[in-house]
Amino acid sequence: MKKLLYFFALQTIVIFSLQAQPVSDYSYKLDNGITVKTEHCWNQVWVQQDYAALKTGDKTPLTVITRTLGDLTSGSSFKLLRAGKEVKMLGVVPGTYDLKLTFKLSGKPGTLSFVIGNVIIKFQTKTSVTITLYDYQVSIAESPGSLKGLSFYDLKINKFKGNAEQSSNMGIPSFYAKGKHDKPIHPDESTNNTSGKIKPGTYDVLISIGISGQAQKVWLENFTMKPDINYMIATNLNGGVIVYTGGNKEVKNMHLYPAGTSAKQTGTPTPVKNLELGSYDNLTLTNACPPGAYDILLTFGNGIKYEWRKNLVVKTGSRTEVK
Repeated sequence: MKKLLYFFALQTIVIFSLQAQPVSDYSYKLDNGITVKTEHCWNQVWVQQDYAALKTGDKTPLTVITRTLGDLTSGSSFKLLRAGKEVKMLGVVPGTYDLKLTFKLSGKPGTLSFVIGNVIIKFQTKTSVTITLYDYQVSIAESPGSLKGLSFYDLKINKFKGNAEQSSNMGIPSFYAKGKHDKPIHPDESTNNTSGKIKPGTYDVLISIGISGQAQKVWLENFTMKPDINYMIATNLNGGVIVYTGGNKEVKNMHLYPAGTSAKQTGTPTPVKNLELGSYDNLTLTNACPPGAYDILLTFGNGIKYEWRKNLVVKTGSRTEVK
């Protein structure tokens, strides 16, 4: 498969939002002390701010609506901030504020939080802030074992909840001394690339996820592994899958573009390299894909012909067929 050049490929915790509402202080922590950080992954935060006339008798000029894609959170709360200090909602005056969101995780107990800037409250106006959160879910199950004082680990990468197929999105764990990422620590025993035994200790664990040639990184920092304990680590991508089912053997490749790209082209369909989000060569696999709306350009033969498949939607936990 060709390398997937996702437009959502992110640097370490650089989360996308509309320019008017910057997102900062992104923190993903488990109650057992592990901090989750990502590089070049699909996670995003979308923020939308809308305004309407404040109805008579309404004392709350701000409403906050949150939505999480996939299985990640079980509840949320927010605080309105000004100059870093909490402001009570009742009687809040017009001005520009920050909004701190805190989500309770649904898997391993913990919290995910971030701050949205430039929230504007106007006189006699109702401000609505809508937040959509998308991130991976990390789950760690522990159980006792007879391991001669070592710790056992096993890693799974799931495209979405309930999908445990591992062949096309293998993840490999690497262990580093806490705070030192220059040299990996080799396991004492390796069952295979995803499981083995290692001396007890506190590690920064790197999960390298390869999807269509793209190297995603999920760090589990400050991971304490105890003797004679099995650690079953699962990372749920909260994505969907996309597969070609058209049956034409001359179709050799699928190119992904933002929905609406095809409408901007005139004449014969052709690739638009500067807008391409990614491509798949193995069309019969259930290829992992982040949620979103796409126009897909099919390649016939060695580029002798191209055809658009327009406005196909990939949802978390679902299969999208391209025909």
